[in-house]
Amino acid sequence: MTNPNAKYPRLDVTDAFSRQFSSYWVEDGSYVRLRSIQVGYDFPPAFVRWIPAARVYLRAENLFTITGYSGPDPALPAWDVEAAGLDLRDQFRGVDGGSYPANRMVSIGIMSSF
Repeated sequence: MTNPNAKYPRLDVTDAFSRQFSSYWVEDGSYVRLRSIQVGYDFPPAFVRWIPAARVYLRAENLFTITGYSGPDPALPAWDVEAAGLDLRDQFRGVDGGSYPANRMVSIGIMSSF
């Protein structure tokens, strides 16, 4: 190890030290997310003569995520990896495998009773 304060890690496969694990790619994965919110309005009884009760609502999921993580989604999925009968999930904890981020969904609905 000739330059411990280098900006980038050494990429030399013939060097025994460069085969060691590196913390160069480790990032802070903390985040704040608005996971789900629903806003609704209940109409007063008999608002419409033939509908005794009605409700209109707007629901949104995954509206925003505040994070400093450079990947697409800081909430990493749980790995379900099994090889040769061995459970390897603990060995992959915290590894971003490039999975798709959670979808943003907005829905509008009307509920009524007759």
